[in-house]
Amino acid sequence: MSSGLALAALPVNAAEQNGSESTLILYSIAPGPLASTLNEFASTAGITLTFDPAQVRGLNSNGLHDRYSVSNALHMLLANTGLQANRTASGAYILVPGVSRALPTVNVRAEAVSTSTEKTLSYDREQLDKINPQDIKDVFKREASVAVGGSITANQKVYVRGIEETAMAVSIDGARQNNKVFHHNATNLIDPALLKTVRASAGVSPADDGPGALGGSLVYETIDVADVLHADETLGGFADLAYQTNGEIFGAKGALMAQTNGFEFLAYANKLHGGDYEDGDSNKVHFTEPALTSVLLKAAYSSADIGRFEISHDRTEDDSARPYRANLMSVRGRPVPESRRYDLERETTVFEYSRDTGQGLFNPSILISDSATRVVTTEVPLSPNDQIIINNGGTSSTSAKLKNVFHTSFAHISAGVDYYDDTAKFREEINPEFMQEKAENIGIFTQVRHEVAKYLDLSYGVRYDDQKFTGTDGSSFDEQGASANLSTDLHLGQYVSVNAAFAKVWGGVALAENYILNDAWDYSRAILPVESDNYSVGIKSHYNGFILEGNLFETDIQNGRVPSWREGGDLVADFLIEGFDVLFGYISQRGEITLGYADIESKKDGKAATSYDGNYFTAPLGRLITLNAELNFHDTKVQLGLNGEKALKNKKIEKEGRAQRGYLVLNAYANYQLTEQLRLRVFADNLTDRAYADRATYGQEFVDVVPIYEPGRSVGISLRYQF
Repeated sequence: MSSGLALAALPVNAAEQNGSESTLILYSIAPGPLASTLNEFASTAGITLTFDPAQVRGLNSNGLHDRYSVSNALHMLLANTGLQANRTASGAYILVPGVSRALPTVNVRAEAVSTSTEKTLSYDREQLDKINPQDIKDVFKREASVAVGGSITANQKVYVRGIEETAMAVSIDGARQNNKVFHHNATNLIDPALLKTVRASAGVSPADDGPGALGGSLVYETIDVADVLHADETLGGFADLAYQTNGEIFGAKGALMAQTNGFEFLAYANKLHGGDYEDGDSNKVHFTEPALTSVLLKAAYSSADIGRFEISHDRTEDDSARPYRANLMSVRGRPVPESRRYDLERETTVFEYSRDTGQGLFNPSILISDSATRVVTTEVPLSPNDQIIINNGGTSSTSAKLKNVFHTSFAHISAGVDYYDDTAKFREEINPEFMQEKAENIGIFTQVRHEVAKYLDLSYGVRYDDQKFTGTDGSSFDEQGASANLSTDLHLGQYVSVNAAFAKVWGGVALAENYILNDAWDYSRAILPVESDNYSVGIKSHYNGFILEGNLFETDIQNGRVPSWREGGDLVADFLIEGFDVLFGYISQRGEITLGYADIESKKDGKAATSYDGNYFTAPLGRLITLNAELNFHDTKVQLGLNGEKALKNKKIEKEGRAQRGYLVLNAYANYQLTEQLRLRVFADNLTDRAYADRATYGQEFVDVVPIYEPGRSVGISLRYQF
């Protein structure tokens, strides 16, 4: 190979696509020259691996004969060579001189087989550690087709290809999330610092990702002991201190973990505190002080003979005074108190057993979980001002999944049954009784994944769901429906592949937002179950480090529930979200640069959807451009990065009063590995000190709404010690 040539191996193993970090693959690679063993490894794992032939000249490898994750396999192949493989933000791997790890991904835990054609985006622990996200917006900032509205943890919502996360099947550590509490605050409160992987399957998601995936699925996984400790280490952890100038924000987080004789223990905590930030015009944005507290506890036992048992509990809370409507500053002509207290809390408890050897017909897993989100608002009304009003809303979901993976010579088949019992509750202080809606669902599913002649990857599946819905008045009715999906990836030679996907989804009846529940609603006219049709086609190309990707997509949602406290609980609407995205970039040993563009249009009942119309379904996003660059100085252990977002003016909703303004924001960072255990990070967000509201932030099109502006320039520093 010539210097810098990317080994763009075709995905030839359905068990490990796109460099999934936690799936185990069976390797049979004979000892020999390192260059040839790496070539064979990249082909088997289905990854892109880049190195200079001069790096490996004269080096040999002992080969590989067993089941390993990608990270562990590379660690074994490169042992005693003085080299290591770093994963880039795009998912490729680059061979570099050995440097100290900051937070490596060495997880050997097996997960459900998945394919690259199912994934719209995927981040592993190494990539997330490089991003060093302070909030969920940071996780997705490099994606042109993913927008996060809101400026603080308490009001941020994620939109994947224009689909709001509530219209997706969202899970944390496999636990179903049912978090439609109050449209003025965040949907899924989560601490990104505890994440090890994030995966999105926009539009078309596999049947085993769960029910209700109208716009696809969004999967979060939290860190395990094996994400930090090597197999020969028994005790370790990390401590992280950070400071930002804008708002004088201080954060401290850390984890302590241990492993011995198959047992694992992990404890993690994070705390942020500070003041209100200033926007780009040096105006104080009141009631934006950070107030995040999060905790994660895990215990597990693994055995090659009997499998893995794990129990975990995570809790995230944001409790502080916020703008009266937490996702906007004010509405002209509608006098309300300037602020009220939002106590927003999400917690999830999960028990999981799994045993997947990667072969044979008996590879069972069982997952039982309980998750809940609660929002308590406390306010003093304008008159009389001696009264305190407390409202309490909460959603909960008890869910379970029993699944088996059949590994055959023909395909990997995932089949099983899942269940959820969701509840939405609301109570005013003056009324001791909770109003509630409930939905109980049992589903059966199967998903088949295989390749045909090493040129065509296929993933297809079906599920059938039976749901019982109960309204606030106690009336109930049953609904049933089927869903199906198909994803294909055809490799046209070594450098080009084309993909296409389709899904028809039956979502049942969605629970209403807690804060609009009304016990006077009339359910005599049954609510129509929501359904969706999803399509996407795309192309991927790579050559000598250059990459080019493009996708067309459409999600058509029918009978999306849009209840109103005043007008009733049986209202529905149709939503159409369509658009395209492209990505162009170059990857080399020294780093990478990518440029992304997305154009997304959303409609409700045939008309352009506003941020009000699209609550829990979509938002007006328009045209977004992202730039990401990374430069590595391996000899000095320094890494420099730059990312930016350009939002073009959006006139498609100007009829509501005004167009969404365009903006350009740039962020930069530098990582420096001071010692084997100590890493320094310096970053500057919003370098040009631009005053702007993020494109997905609520209310910019309405002349009577004052939206929340993002923070102005902020310089920060963080120090991580790993032991």
